[in-house]
Amino acid sequence: MSSRWRPYLLGILGLAILTFPFLWLQLRPDFTENTMTVTWAPWHALQFFGNLSPIFLLALLIWAGNWSNRRFGWSRALAQTPAFEKTAHLWQGYWAWAAMPLVLSGAFFMSASGLNMFTNVGIYMLLALGLNITVGMTGLLVLGYAGFYGFGAYFFALAQGYFSFFPWWLAGPLAFFLGGGVGYLLGLPCLRLRGDYLAIVTLGFAEAFRVLIGNLDITGGQKGIILHTSATFHGFAGMRGGQIAFIVTALVLFLAVFLIQRLYHSPVGRAWIAIRENEVAAASVGVPVVQMKLLAFSLSAAIAAAAGVIYGAMDGFISPEVCTFQQSIMVLAMVILGGLGNSYGAMLGAALLYLVPEYLQLLPSTIQNSTALSAIVPPFLSGAFQHLSDYRWLLFGMVMVIMMLYRPQGLLGSRRIKTEMRAS
Repeated sequence: MSSRWRPYLLGILGLAILTFPFLWLQLRPDFTENTMTVTWAPWHALQFFGNLSPIFLLALLIWAGNWSNRRFGWSRALAQTPAFEKTAHLWQGYWAWAAMPLVLSGAFFMSASGLNMFTNVGIYMLLALGLNITVGMTGLLVLGYAGFYGFGAYFFALAQGYFSFFPWWLAGPLAFFLGGGVGYLLGLPCLRLRGDYLAIVTLGFAEAFRVLIGNLDITGGQKGIILHTSATFHGFAGMRGGQIAFIVTALVLFLAVFLIQRLYHSPVGRAWIAIRENEVAAASVGVPVVQMKLLAFSLSAAIAAAAGVIYGAMDGFISPEVCTFQQSIMVLAMVILGGLGNSYGAMLGAALLYLVPEYLQLLPSTIQNSTALSAIVPPFLSGAFQHLSDYRWLLFGMVMVIMMLYRPQGLLGSRRIKTEMRAS
């Protein structure tokens, strides 16, 4: 057997062994004898893989494009054209000034559901940017990041009961600084911890906070808190509340990107990178490790707290579900998928991991309501799309495994990380 195909064949064999009892066998109850019988059900496995046929088709197209690029080198030829080089140079220098009006203009052309969806995307981008500071730039593994997100949301919600006038534009800056203070206090006992130990401490903080707010009467327990309508996003200057939420989220996101990128290319960013690579060596050359770690914790927590205020002002309802462990893992996966240490990669990972499952749920109804798509899409694909969203977590796991195997630095991995992986 060729060594080239051995890993693929072993992978298929392992997948078949793991899925055999779940897909190829079926339990049938026998009520007469009160027993369970195991029957052979190949149709169940065929139906399962048939529902995933769009994914197999997409993977085939990606493989064909990758193979043709290796064979004919069309990406290198495109990159060497003068027009492409000039466009790339202009985009690199002025992308923010071109992207900002385009993004903000979307508030006047999208539907209410579209505005809500992309506002949520912006909130997750903020969370990914904040977590990328600690995990990607400083190398501090944080598994309880959703705790800071919940702190900002509950700070905004609880303040409604004590102040008759406490709008989002006042709560946002206050939550930023208070969240930074909480991150600083959490960072103090974590200065000597690294790796898994640091992850466990931050996870314990988030879980303790979630259990606490779920058992206090002042926080509404598991029922949550409904915010006053006067404090949430509402119509202003002829615009709806959803448009205001989208514009505010976009402006805060641009401000966060500007701040983080300026820090990343400053001595502070270089100190974070030095700590990530080798903390002992960084301390030996004069890098203030304690101060830089605390700054990373504080800024990361501050951004998450501000994102929590935006979420509360948009949704109008806060519950302990905002700071679950699954939420923290989702944000961490966004950072890893986009690329550790790259702010734009973190935003790309957030957009993909949020929008792809959403569009998988909307795809069947879109095909059914469009006569053109119904005529183009084959019947077997149309039937498979009906159940594709049911397997979104399975697809999520498959994508993460593939990324770790073939592109561990992420989609837009940092140049430093790429160089280190190629050299090692």
